[in-house]
Amino acid sequence: MDSDKTTENSSSEQFDNKGRITNDERNLIVSFVQFLRHKVSANQCTEDQEAQIEVATQCLEGAFGVSDKNYAFQPSKPLIDIFKAAEGLPDGDDEFPTPTEAEIAQANKLKEEGNELVKQSKFDEAILKYNDAIKLNRDPVYFCNRAAAYCRLEQYDLAIQDCRTALALDPNYAKAYGRMGVALSCQNRYDQAVEAYKKALEIDPSSESYKNNLSIAEEKLSKARETFANNPQDPLGALGGFGALFNNPDLARSIGAMMQEPGVRNMMQNVMQNMFGGGAAGGDGNQPGGGGGNPMADMLRAGEAMASVINQSNPQLVEMLRRQFGGGGDGNNENNGGGGGNNNSNAGGQAPP
Repeated sequence: MDSDKTTENSSSEQFDNKGRITNDERNLIVSFVQFLRHKVSANQCTEDQEAQIEVATQCLEGAFGVSDKNYAFQPSKPLIDIFKAAEGLPDGDDEFPTPTEAEIAQANKLKEEGNELVKQSKFDEAILKYNDAIKLNRDPVYFCNRAAAYCRLEQYDLAIQDCRTALALDPNYAKAYGRMGVALSCQNRYDQAVEAYKKALEIDPSSESYKNNLSIAEEKLSKARETFANNPQDPLGALGGFGALFNNPDLARSIGAMMQEPGVRNMMQNVMQNMFGGGAAGGDGNQPGGGGGNPMADMLRAGEAMASVINQSNPQLVEMLRRQFGGGGDGNNENNGGGGGNNNSNAGGQAPP
């Protein structure tokens, strides 16, 4: 009984802490934004970089509630100097230091300890082990294993980035493509999931797991495209997970008002046409799972417009959306389950190597 109360209290505290921002966190954002602005003011950025920095600054200030008054904070040192002192590489050195044999052995030991923790469903603890292993040796396996743990915690963006990093280190790492496909599917990003599974099969054509997951993702993508083709005036309908929005009257009213804005509607239709009309959705042109090209630019513009409408008409909508999608994943039964929905299988379909 006491343990039940402890769990209840812990869950309640986690819910109450959602959206809470500490002074230290806000001051960190202020320091980072000041770093970005110094780069711009020193003419060290291209026009494209300046535009992207402006969007990033607005997003950071909005997400962390940074006001003009917060810029009264003055760090003892510029953030870049603090970072260099703690983690920096020699100037001009783009490569990480080559690990020693002892560091490689210790990193493998930490990886194995992380794998054992994953088997015990202690995913947060496993991630800490993988973190320590990565500090010693940037082995793509460590990133891929950490991605599996992130998937089980429904932290799909972090999982996708780890898979992309693993592939940057080893472009022929099939398991990284497979796990990326899992995370993308759990976010209903089936177009990119399809590409990830295809890449995995190019490298490992005998994998039944990748074949099955590709078939599922293609079926989901086909349904999304069909939905959009049948009703292009309702771009949200093509995103499977968003259909549940309209079961909530408050959400339906708020989103209905938002979609009446001509700019928002046009941008959303452009985004959907790029996503479901055959447009590419890769990050750097070679990997799925990232942002790049016109689709991402349209998405950023649409996001800015939506945020403006939400802030003006219904500031509570963001929290309502968080509650609506708080569970993560779409509950499909892919073999490489990511911890979302009703999936009971291991993230990545296999135990970490």
